[in-house]
Amino acid sequence: MTVFASSRWWLALLCWLAFSTPASAQTVPAWTSFEQTWAKVSAYSATVAVFEREGTQVQNSVLEYTFSKPSSATVRFVAGANVGDMVVWSGGDTVAAHRGTGLAALFHETFALHDPRVTTIRGSSIDELSFAAFLAHAQGTPGMLSQEPGPTILDVPTVAVTLVPTSSATDDGVTREVVDIALATNLPLRVLGYDHDMLVRQMDFSNVKIVAR
Repeated sequence: MTVFASSRWWLALLCWLAFSTPASAQTVPAWTSFEQTWAKVSAYSATVAVFEREGTQVQNSVLEYTFSKPSSATVRFVAGANVGDMVVWSGGDTVAAHRGTGLAALFHETFALHDPRVTTIRGSSIDELSFAAFLAHAQGTPGMLSQEPGPTILDVPTVAVTLVPTSSATDDGVTREVVDIALATNLPLRVLGYDHDMLVRQMDFSNVKIVAR
């Protein structure tokens, strides 16, 4: 092998490694701060506004979300699609869905965790809406991670952390994801997902209340 050919081989190898390495191995300061802050949290609650687009279909929901480590979550839909419903996950592969309020809420149905009847139009379930899921997703998705100054959201300055996956096929058809992390708390305020230039997912977090370890 010539020196020139060897150099090209090493360059190709380095490029392959860069684009096949999970984003966590290429972490940026804001993401590291998020990980360190999350390690000190045992539970939290938040109001989450969710927008999704799948083809010509659009879905908007507002939900009250609670999460407790290691893997328990409750979603109560307060506006938009499925208003009045509640979904409870206790870490397994099923969820309990409660319909309506009052006595009706005492009765529930059990569904598979990713049953279309308890997921968003892009297939996201209750287990994928938590801060823990965002961290796990970045750790397990090959791609490039970067950061830059983000927008001011609810008067709070943010840092925008962008993940560009190696292949959208491994990321629900999303070609770029942006997590806007609050400088004041080191926790996400907004998560955006794009299919090329089209926004297909947005989650905005407000009224975040943390229970420290």
